[in-house]
Amino acid sequence: MTMLDKTLPRNLCAPFDAQLFDPNIHLVIFAHKVREILPGVYFFIRNENHLKEIQHLAKPDFLWEQMDAGFPLYLLEHGEFRQTAIKVSCHQDIAGDSVFSLGMIARFKSLLDKEPFRYRHLFWESGMIGQVLYLEAESHGLRGTGIGCFFDDAVHELLGFEDNAFQSLYHFTIGDPVEDQRLTTYPPYDHLKHPSWEKVNIG
Repeated sequence: MTMLDKTLPRNLCAPFDAQLFDPNIHLVIFAHKVREILPGVYFFIRNENHLKEIQHLAKPDFLWEQMDAGFPLYLLEHGEFRQTAIKVSCHQDIAGDSVFSLGMIARFKSLLDKEPFRYRHLFWESGMIGQVLYLEAESHGLRGTGIGCFFDDAVHELLGFEDNAFQSLYHFTIGDPVEDQRLTTYPPYDHLKHPSWEKVNIG
């Protein structure tokens, strides 16, 4: 809940206080191992003006059970969705082995029909959300990573979307890190300690 809350736009809270545009990205969440939360598919509404439209376009048998009063997280369907999360993310295990994974769902057609230049804004907003999730994961002793390969049509079918009124744009996953021992990791700004960067005193 804390991680998701940090993705909500508010004044004086970076990066969303830049106020470039109204929020148009929402999150469909596959919860796998979250304490006190049933495994299942959830929808996090980042702009409540879009709620009715999304509910109308989505499958009619979804629960839309609000998890906490005043907080826009809704349970759509409970159950085991690990394999579904893996499948829609190009069969990558990280989407199902994590604590939770998600897809970023953008209000798309009506926005771009009117103002095509906002296409890049949607990816800026997705990037902002991703950066917040990276930091939030670290602050909770976890790790996050973006998933650039996914099947948008499969996500739309899962949700019941029949066109691109709302469009899947990017995926992300958060969980316990598995360190790749083949890689060498240095502390931040380690290059500044290298002798070649030290000042040379002359005379």
